[in-house]
Amino acid sequence: MGIKNWNVSVIDKTNAQKIACENNIPFFLAMMLDIRHIVSKGNITEFLSENVKPSDPFDFIDMDKAVDRIKFAIENFERICVYGDYDADGVTSTALLYSYLQNCDANVVYYIPNRNDEGYGMNKKAIDKLFNDGVKLIVTVDNGISAYEEIKYATSLGIDTVVTDHHQPPDILPEAVAIVDPHRLDCKSTFKDFAGVGVTFKLICAMEGDMLDTDLLLENYSDLILIGTIGDIVPLIGENRYLVKKGLDYINITDKYGVREILSIAKLNGKPICSTNVTFNIVPRINAAGRLSSADKLVKLLISEDKKEAEYIATQVEKENVKRKEIEAEILLQVEELLKKEPKRLYQRVLIVEGENWHPGVIGIVAAKLLERYGKPTVVISLMGDVARGSGRSIEGFSLYENIKACSSYLLRFGGHPLAAGFELKREDLCKLKEDIIKFAESCEKMPYPELNIACKLNPLALNIDLIGQLLPLEPFGKDNPEFIFGLYNMMITGIVPVGDGNHLRVTFKRDGTKITAMKFFTTFDEFSYAVGDCVDVAVKLSKSEYKNQECLTIIIEDIKFSSIDNKTLIDEMRLYEEIKLDKSIDIKMLGNNVPKREDFSAFYRWLKSQGPISMDISVLYYRLRELKINMCKLLIMLDALEECKLISINTSAGRYDIKLEDVNGKVDLESSLIMRNLRKRDDTNESIL
Repeated sequence: MGIKNWNVSVIDKTNAQKIACENNIPFFLAMMLDIRHIVSKGNITEFLSENVKPSDPFDFIDMDKAVDRIKFAIENFERICVYGDYDADGVTSTALLYSYLQNCDANVVYYIPNRNDEGYGMNKKAIDKLFNDGVKLIVTVDNGISAYEEIKYATSLGIDTVVTDHHQPPDILPEAVAIVDPHRLDCKSTFKDFAGVGVTFKLICAMEGDMLDTDLLLENYSDLILIGTIGDIVPLIGENRYLVKKGLDYINITDKYGVREILSIAKLNGKPICSTNVTFNIVPRINAAGRLSSADKLVKLLISEDKKEAEYIATQVEKENVKRKEIEAEILLQVEELLKKEPKRLYQRVLIVEGENWHPGVIGIVAAKLLERYGKPTVVISLMGDVARGSGRSIEGFSLYENIKACSSYLLRFGGHPLAAGFELKREDLCKLKEDIIKFAESCEKMPYPELNIACKLNPLALNIDLIGQLLPLEPFGKDNPEFIFGLYNMMITGIVPVGDGNHLRVTFKRDGTKITAMKFFTTFDEFSYAVGDCVDVAVKLSKSEYKNQECLTIIIEDIKFSSIDNKTLIDEMRLYEEIKLDKSIDIKMLGNNVPKREDFSAFYRWLKSQGPISMDISVLYYRLRELKINMCKLLIMLDALEECKLISINTSAGRYDIKLEDVNGKVDLESSLIMRNLRKRDDTNESIL
């Protein structure tokens, strides 16, 4: 995991006490509301309320036109096509509207473009197919707002289009019969942050007219709305929060065979389901088929009224989910090999990697994992013949979308938002793209730090199952209302035990006589660099589990660091080292304070000889050397010099260093190493910096 700056929220305890008294809620819950800046009585009541009044669907501009055109098509038995998208939001939107129109006895079909052959949104070949199938009305869900040329073409064939979308509209809107999108500047809807499935639901509410029974509609469809809303990572506030809560209430009692089968393969049948389950266990399975092949089967699964059919499709979906994981793992292995051959890529402000025929459906997931590993914005590019497709992920404070947008003059297509962007371009323009992305990042005075946001520090003595109960009113968690991470500071490790066939760890800690046990998932004993006796700070999430028919508190480790280490300083020192490796211009005074001297090399090499082979995270190695007073920049420079002079061999991956001493005959001049020679050249005053 990349090193992150731990950012602890500032709590106004006086205000929290006031919130607790005025709203008759526990003080701990009041503190969490204060952290989230939910402080006014009205906002608190709305946030904690189980009953939110949904907004009027006719607040959306063009909603009346959309309803009139769809009802006309139903009454005249015109063929309607629900035109969706291949991700969780698009698939659930398609299933939702298709199911509803079927119940209205409409002549309805659906169409999902193939991600790999057709890409996102409407395309003319698909429109030709729909025309040949006799379609008279296309209703888009989760797309269409940017399909100006495609809708114009459909109109020329005599096909009307109703657009329902939630993406940002372009300057010129398509010439559709109706365009329902809350982000239109002329739209007066009170809530703007719906996923595509949320906008689709509002369309259905509008279709019901005076017969609208929102509770009944949610009983029938909130499971689909839940999956799509969480899958699209829209803010879980306002009406989205209400819709997701309803979905969590109903999903375990759903009558949809397809949803039941997804719960079954995710091993969630009969278990309490929260937004986290949906995020990590359900949505990836929905997305897998859309990423690897065709999402048609997903819609078929979600609308199936045949149990055996649903079982069969769910089995195929699970196979594709397994295959997706295998493809991701293979690409990550290729990326690590590439970085070993070309480590310079790791020193840039944006990590950019590319490979031949990497599956375009999974490169976004790979980018997210590399971002987590290396702590910097990441772009992953698949080279496919004459075309290159890319997907990137970023950190708060650095807009990858604006970075990509700056290259738009030679991109074939692009889109996204500050933290995630995708694009396509001609292969011949790839070198220019990489140069421009790096130049854009270097134009920033300073790159933001990757952050780990800690809600507050907790005394281990206060940890108990009651805390989970106090956090329950704040669920569901998601975007703009993330799960709380708490800090346990100055904890001594007293035990490390492998569990789950060695794939996970149970770690025990102690402070002031209080012992706690926490889980470190997906980490083996050998991968855990810390040792019994270390004094550490632990970032944790709290959850509830059941053991021997009793509810108990489960503490999950999200991150860990030595108590005496300031991660922000470490990041700064690592960035200085990266600038040195890239031969950037650096102030000589700053350089002089960070370049190792002979005595540093001697002390470090003696320490290495006393340790034998080493395998640990770089931050842990830095801490183990604390008595030598060697900062991170010096440490990395020394490792380079020692390896160049063949005194040691190093294998690195994701910040973990495997170091082995080599047999040496005679003396070795460390000053002859390339990195030290380059550092000496920087001294404009001709005074040795060694």
